[in-house]
Amino acid sequence: MSDYTEAQLLEKIIEITQQKNLNEIRSLIDEVPNAQIAEVLDELNIEQQLTFLRLLKTDDAADLFSYLDEETQKNLAQSFTEEWGMKLLQELQSDELADVLDELPANVTSKILAYTSADKREELNKLLRYNDDEVGSIMSIDISSIYNTYTCEQALNKIRKDYNKNGAELVHYYYVVDSSNKLIGSLTLEEIIFAKPTEIIDEIYSPVASVSSYDKKEYAAQIFSEQDMSVLPVVNREKQLIGMITSDDVIDVINDEATDDFYKIAGINAEKNEEQDYWKISAYTLFKNRVFWNIVILLLSSVLQLIVHLTFDLFKIEALNANRLLASVIAFVPVLILIISNVIRQTYITVSRALSLQEIELKDYKETIIKEIITALYLGLALFAFNFLRMTVYHAIYNNSVKISFNNWYWYLILWTSFILFLFTFCGSIATVWILFTWIKIKKDPTNLSMLSIVNVVLIIGLAFYLLISYFIFKMPINQSIKFN
Repeated sequence: MSDYTEAQLLEKIIEITQQKNLNEIRSLIDEVPNAQIAEVLDELNIEQQLTFLRLLKTDDAADLFSYLDEETQKNLAQSFTEEWGMKLLQELQSDELADVLDELPANVTSKILAYTSADKREELNKLLRYNDDEVGSIMSIDISSIYNTYTCEQALNKIRKDYNKNGAELVHYYYVVDSSNKLIGSLTLEEIIFAKPTEIIDEIYSPVASVSSYDKKEYAAQIFSEQDMSVLPVVNREKQLIGMITSDDVIDVINDEATDDFYKIAGINAEKNEEQDYWKISAYTLFKNRVFWNIVILLLSSVLQLIVHLTFDLFKIEALNANRLLASVIAFVPVLILIISNVIRQTYITVSRALSLQEIELKDYKETIIKEIITALYLGLALFAFNFLRMTVYHAIYNNSVKISFNNWYWYLILWTSFILFLFTFCGSIATVWILFTWIKIKKDPTNLSMLSIVNVVLIIGLAFYLLISYFIFKMPINQSIKFN
């Protein structure tokens, strides 16, 4: 990282784009890592982004472009109407350009491919045919392979030639193939350099694990962890070398898999390959991902509710049995515990993940609260409506019938429990975000904050509120032993 803070870097980049100072921008590129510049550039408007990139040399601009956010890349590529923009795209590695093309409309893709050389166009078409979850979709095909019959001197000459003429990636491991291009092994750059120039590659290479271009990306991540390598060769069905994947490619796969696993644990129903950056997911999508398992839990909690009711009957507790209203109020407690625990778990995992990955920062508190308020409103209203229907059916079955009259206390109970479910859902989500940000303000890692502690705090306050208000609402009918019939 450079000495610039994010705010200072943003100010510097805006100043450069306004003054169009070539010396300043080249100095900045030398001082600050591309990843840091790209993070700030993502926040600018497209005119400022284009101006900044045009001030750079084409190869420097292409390097910086590869670090930009996917959405920024897509918007920039669509705005490239002149030769400069097309040249910039051609400087990208084939796999990087394929990723950009995959996000563009067909007419823009056709325009870019028309500008692309025949050889590179053929490579791109190979990459674009793979599914998003296959290794082929993330592999690099700009590689330098070495024949097993080469001497070490010939191998070094080929590596130089492939790099200078074809833009092959410089890596630590190089792959050895036979005359039919079948992968037979690998060796490091050091092994080639420090061996005798006349030594034959066939005598010094080592066996190597590989993955198929049609293997799932998750399988490749598993092989990476087992082999402890920085790159991994990719072969076709005939075992011929066609590309490689790097540890950088796999890190994103591992992050996505870990996120998917956490989401499944929390009952967040996110689709495979769905965008997972917190700020790129709408509040409605967050609601849609969270609502399914809450509905399932609410439905299954009817069994717990029934068990509590039947227990009152079994023990023949006269006061409660004589007044099913009080029994119904108490029987709803486990339903609240289950739902609120899950709502808090979903919010906690979503927000704490984004905080850990620095998708959300302390300065984003207000925006995060607003987004979670909207999501909680959607979710709370959905649970209110479903619980109203569920409780109507539940009491109709348990108490034989429900009279459609607001003189009947069933309806007050159903409305009250549905409202309290909405209120708990809303307050539980917001309390979780507030507690997480408070934890960060006192310089603590959000992952060190136990989710159970948040659940317990919210439930203690919430259940006390529910039972106390229920007492005042239903005090008269309970004392008068008004029955539900």
